[in-house]
Amino acid sequence: MKKLLIALAGLTALTAPSVATAAATITFGTTTAIPGSNDFKTNLNNLGLTQFATTGASIVLDPGMEITFYFVGAESGFSDTFSTAGGLPNLSMTEGFNNNENHFGAPILIGTDSFAAGSLAGLLNFTSSGPGAPGTVGTDPFAIFLGPNQVSGSTVNDFYFGYDDQLVNVDDNHDDFVIHAIISSVVPEPSTWGMMLLGFAGIGMAMRRRRSPALAQVA
Repeated sequence: MKKLLIALAGLTALTAPSVATAAATITFGTTTAIPGSNDFKTNLNNLGLTQFATTGASIVLDPGMEITFYFVGAESGFSDTFSTAGGLPNLSMTEGFNNNENHFGAPILIGTDSFAAGSLAGLLNFTSSGPGAPGTVGTDPFAIFLGPNQVSGSTVNDFYFGYDDQLVNVDDNHDDFVIHAIISSVVPEPSTWGMMLLGFAGIGMAMRRRRSPALAQVA
């Protein structure tokens, strides 16, 4: 029985989702330094994020991934909404007229969503109760925050992005709704499948050994 339990424990560990290679690829053209008017500049800088990219940027998700979203900050005189589309399930969160709500120290969970592999344009969306235009990946109102040495085409396991609900305003800094996204894998790696098969074989051998003495006694 002890050997069987050990084999089962090993198999349970092997079947846990793998996050080692969970990734998305971020591409962008020009970048802009996060301005001093961004209320979360210090928080973002402390995370190693000093730049942002907007129009033409892209986020392409690897196969078999899911994303967990956290609300980390809001600075807006309007009621802004973040929502996902095409996922399972679709998520939505509205922050209400928060002039400075900082949750970088204790992020608020929005939820986890599974997406098909490919571009997240049109799948991560912002809207506002004010005059601001809706934003999604690759549009001006939607900013992806980047490190100073981050190159286009790099892969990430998490990323921060923000919304600007008044692009014509001098407060053009994409701090009206800031979100942290963490990517994880929802399917085992190919190598994990191989280890799972070994685990099943181990369980079979352990069970056979348990039965062998009983059969010998009957004989």
